[in-house]
Amino acid sequence: MQYSQAQKIVETTWERIRPSFCQNTSTSRHHSWEKSDDASLVALEEYFWGSASRFALLITKTAQYLPPGAKVLDAGAGSGVFAAALKTAGFEAHASDLHQGLAIFEQESIPYQPWNLEAESAPYDNDSFDAVILSQTIEHFTYSPLKPLMEIHRIVRPGGIVIIDAPNISCFRNISRLMRGKSLHWDLKTHYLEQIPETIHNIPYYDRHNHEYSKDDLINIAEHFGTRIEELAYYSSYNQKKYNFFTVLASHIRDSIKRWRKGIYAVYRQ
Repeated sequence: MQYSQAQKIVETTWERIRPSFCQNTSTSRHHSWEKSDDASLVALEEYFWGSASRFALLITKTAQYLPPGAKVLDAGAGSGVFAAALKTAGFEAHASDLHQGLAIFEQESIPYQPWNLEAESAPYDNDSFDAVILSQTIEHFTYSPLKPLMEIHRIVRPGGIVIIDAPNISCFRNISRLMRGKSLHWDLKTHYLEQIPETIHNIPYYDRHNHEYSKDDLINIAEHFGTRIEELAYYSSYNQKKYNFFTVLASHIRDSIKRWRKGIYAVYRQ
C-alpha cells in the first residue's frame, strides 16, 4: 500500500465517522472524544488533522509487513479513529484503552476491551495478534514501560510485529525550548499541580507526557526483549488544515535534519 492510499483511507474514514462523536454525552472524563460539546469537537477535529499523516504512516508500515486481513490491536486506541482506519484498510482491527469504550467501536464492529496497560494484564490470550501498535501511548506511562511491553510481546504471535510510535525527545521544538530556558514538559500548573488522575487498581493515570523517546531508547527495548528491529526512523506530521504553504515549507526545511523531526517509530519483529 502506498502512503497516498493510506492517507486517503484515513481521511475518508474520518469524514464517515465524524458525526458519531456528536452523540457522545459523557461528562465524567476530560478527553475531547468523550464529550459532545462544541469546544471538545473542535479539539478533536484539530487532533485528527494533526495526526492524520501519522495514522497514514502507521497503516503504510502495517501493510508493508503484514498481509491483508491480519489481526491488529491498537493499544491505547483513544478516540478510535485510527482503529477504524485500520479496519477500512483491510485489517482485522481490535482496540483497547483504559476507558470503558465509546460508541464508535460498536458502530464500526471493532472488538474493544478496556485495558489500563500500566495497571492490568492484557485481557488477551498468548499469541492473539499478528501485530500490536502502540501509537503515541508509551510516552504517557507514569511508571516503567516494562510491564506493558511484556504483555504486548506476550499477546503477539511468533513472527508478528510490534510498532511503537512516540514523540522524539530530540525534536526541534524541544531543542528550541531548552535554548529559551523553557521546560520540555507539559504545563506544570495544568498537568502536574492541578490535574486529578483517573485511578484504576490504585494506580493513577495522568494525561501528559512522562517520558519522550530517543533512538537509543527504542534500540534498548529491542535488546531487552530480544526482538529484531525491522525499521527505525524519524518522521514529522503536518496539520494540512492549519498550516499554510510557507509554514509547511519551513517545516520541511527544518526536517531535513532527521533527528529534529517530531516523532520516532520502530517496527519490531517478534
